[in-house]
Amino acid sequence: MRCPFCKIDSMRPAESGADRIDRCPSCGAAWFDAGEIRELAEGRFPRAGEVPAGEEAFPHGKEGVSARMSRAWKKAALLSCPRCSRPLSVIDFRNTGVPVFRCRECGGLLVQGDAVLDLARGFGIHRRNAALYEALGTSMAGEMRRRLEREYGPDREIRAEVGAPGIPVVVPLADGGETPGAPPAVTWGLLGMTVALHLLVMTGLAGADGFAARLALPGGAGLSRVPAFDPWLAPFFHGGIVPLAAGCLFLFVLGDNVEGRVGRGWFLALYLACGAAAGSAHVTWGKAGEPAALGSAGAVAGVLGAYLVFFPQVPISMYGGGKVVSVPAYLFACAWAAALFLWSWGPLSDLLNPAPYSLAGNLAGFGAGAAAAALWRFNEDIHSSPGRPMG
Repeated sequence: MRCPFCKIDSMRPAESGADRIDRCPSCGAAWFDAGEIRELAEGRFPRAGEVPAGEEAFPHGKEGVSARMSRAWKKAALLSCPRCSRPLSVIDFRNTGVPVFRCRECGGLLVQGDAVLDLARGFGIHRRNAALYEALGTSMAGEMRRRLEREYGPDREIRAEVGAPGIPVVVPLADGGETPGAPPAVTWGLLGMTVALHLLVMTGLAGADGFAARLALPGGAGLSRVPAFDPWLAPFFHGGIVPLAAGCLFLFVLGDNVEGRVGRGWFLALYLACGAAAGSAHVTWGKAGEPAALGSAGAVAGVLGAYLVFFPQVPISMYGGGKVVSVPAYLFACAWAAALFLWSWGPLSDLLNPAPYSLAGNLAGFGAGAAAAALWRFNEDIHSSPGRPMG
């Protein structure tokens, strides 16, 4: 079998229990067909016991894990499945911080040489010390209960405190996608223009304080009652600092990769078209009497839709419900949609965003971006060269 890293036919089968694992003696990489990775995770992989034990089972620290995942995604663009020659994606294997390359077509897993050692060492440490960990947990739980009984008395019922839920806001903080070669000039330009216009509205210079009120899109009013250019201009004005910050985060984190994929001119057209689609849906299907809508929510929803189509497996660090976690792009889109439904029927949106788009508006923007990216990707599949990496 051809080693995807060495680019030569160097992978040789190695017996591992009842399975035959393919491994490259040159670089140490291993290929696991669907289901065979348990040989490594459960300690039956050949020579796993010879791996020197270290102080840490798996890499620690968000910065180190994020950097390692980002490097793996850059490598994935140059690799293909040794079984079916399809592109490979990257997963964080069992949330250990160790990147593993996965083929979505056949389900096999490609593990680089250093990752094989990390996983063998980490799972070996857990396996060898399982009894110790269990005893330590039981001891700590008993000590904690005795301490609580001394403080509150042995007859008082001890109940766990449940923390208050975080604000149901979902925003991206960073992504693990490859940095585009060319500067994302359109993304930076849109960010700069949006912030500058918001400052103009806040200060009222040159009569700009009236622009936002004039461009706000009334829900359910119908397209005939809205000037033709208002849906195209509304995304550049915001009703408050919170929607401005959220919109800028979406555009800053996700926009550069989408712009790098489709090019500057097409990205600008995508952003404007998604914003217009969201505004049109809001004035057509939004509920009458709701606050008039402003802001980039519909446009950045389109950017998210395009990102989801192009890079569904790329990890995104996100804030949601009071926590910061790293999830693949498709799970981030699910979390965004769930928060969108919560906000659509709750009073919290009115407190933080006085000019929200309706549910129909946000979904229309997202759908427009996803549809445009799907057409772009379909065109790539037909006309692109065989070596072009797919997201």
